[in-house]
Amino acid sequence: DFFLYQWAFAIAAAGITSGSIAERTQFSAYLIYSSFLTGFVYPIVSHWFWSGDGWAAAGRNVGESLLFGSGVIDFAGSGVVHMVGGIAGLWGALIEGPRVGRFDHAGRAVALRGHSASLVVLGTFLLWFGWYGFNP
Repeated sequence: DFFLYQWAFAIAAAGITSGSIAERTQFSAYLIYSSFLTGFVYPIVSHWFWSGDGWAAAGRNVGESLLFGSGVIDFAGSGVVHMVGGIAGLWGALIEGPRVGRFDHAGRAVALRGHSASLVVLGTFLLWFGWYGFNP
C-alpha cells in the first residue's frame, strides 16, 4: 500500500520533468532517465524530507536540522515531488537546448503550428479526472 503511494509520487516527479524535455528527447532516453529518477534520485530526496532521521525532517530534535534548526513540513508531498521534478526538468531543458525548428538561423523565434483543440480538451479532462481520483 505505502509502496504504491510512493511509486505514484515518483512517477509524478518524472511526469513533471517530461514536459520540459518534450519533443527533444528520444523515448528510450526518457525511459532510462525516468528509471534513474524514480529508482535513485526520488527515494533519496524523499528520505531527506519525510524520514524521521532525514537531514531536513521536521521531526528531528530542535536545533538538529540543517534548515535553520526547524526542518521541513511537506504537506501531501507537493514540495518534494515538484522540487525533484522541477530541478530535473530544468537540467534536462538546459542539456537538451531549444526545440529543433523553434528558432531560425538568425536566432529569431519561429511561430509554432497550431495544435488540436480536441486533444487539448481531452487532455484537460483526463488530468481533471485523474486529480479527482488521486486527491481524495
